[in-house]
Amino acid sequence: MNKKIMLFSRDPGGANTVAPLYGKLKAKGYDVKLFGKDSALNKYRQYGLDGIDIEGVVKVISQEEINNFLISEKPDFLITGTSADDFTEKYLWKAAEKLNIKSFAILDQWVNYGIRFSAFSVNKLYEYEKNRKHPYLPFKILVMDEYAKEQTVKEGIEENRILVSGQPYFDYLIGKQENFQENTIKAFIDSIGCNENEFLITFVSEPISNIYNESDNSEHYWGYTERTIFKHFFNVLKNVVEYYKKKVRLIIRLHPKENENNYNDIIDLMNSKYISILVDRKIDGFKLMNASHLICGMSSMFLIEAAVIGKSILSIQIGLKKDNPFILHNNGIAKSILSVEELNRRLRQILIENKNESYTFELKKAAVENIINYMEAILCQY
Repeated sequence: MNKKIMLFSRDPGGANTVAPLYGKLKAKGYDVKLFGKDSALNKYRQYGLDGIDIEGVVKVISQEEINNFLISEKPDFLITGTSADDFTEKYLWKAAEKLNIKSFAILDQWVNYGIRFSAFSVNKLYEYEKNRKHPYLPFKILVMDEYAKEQTVKEGIEENRILVSGQPYFDYLIGKQENFQENTIKAFIDSIGCNENEFLITFVSEPISNIYNESDNSEHYWGYTERTIFKHFFNVLKNVVEYYKKKVRLIIRLHPKENENNYNDIIDLMNSKYISILVDRKIDGFKLMNASHLICGMSSMFLIEAAVIGKSILSIQIGLKKDNPFILHNNGIAKSILSVEELNRRLRQILIENKNESYTFELKKAAVENIINYMEAILCQY
């Protein structure tokens, strides 16, 4: 009988790590069931996959109910993402351990290494930092590279529990880029009403205020929120484009966990005849990435993905008071902007002088194959 593999994720980033596994596992003859929750289900559909909503199967997401769910499903192996503020994956790892089902959890981003396996959600980072315990652990944690492994070990997780696999989504992204048609960009630009003489900038938002329960006037965990960064960005952009009379189309790409009106009050106060703004969360991210002349944000995975396919990016973290969470800054590939003066200089270079940057990456290749190979080696032992 074919081995039964269960895949699960809850966040978009987690979905991007497990969805690329589905077809490869099916092609190898495994019986694969793809479960998801919340925004992961929408992300699956972008891959052409119909995930099963776990909340339609499990009455209440609790440790007891998840235990019963795994007993009923009887998977031979479990592979999940790692949510920052949801406990479904944590309950799955615990249940799998109790039932002697081996499990993998795949990290999708170079941030929050330890709290994903703690008793806290990411909005309780202050509490976690006082009590770095990890009661929820899968059989193995799969990470993107050696740097992520080092950071995970620093959090207090034993090294022999960590495997370096690479990031499955990067494999998918690079393959998709190789087959991307240039005429698709023209059609996309037309579809969003962007003129050929407009410089297209995407601002990639993150739900920082929401996650950390922060207002504009509260103390900020990172030293900034998406709103404070956007205000700095827009003010500098406005000064540059009005001085040089440069037309800009600005797309604010909302995160799935953000309120749709997150920027409304700011936009109402900030306007420029040279900048037209569109706030959206439904635009195809890959097309937007390819069409944009510049992609700005804080430390979003979207920035890393854009740099991987050769797009110009700016990581803006003015006010940062913690260790920089942006991996491309830490490995020297793309330094974050930490001051208004530097932001002004870089925007002038890119918009006016056409000085775009290129990036050299050493990505761990074949992440999907690496993960499946790791899984098969473990299945052979039990």
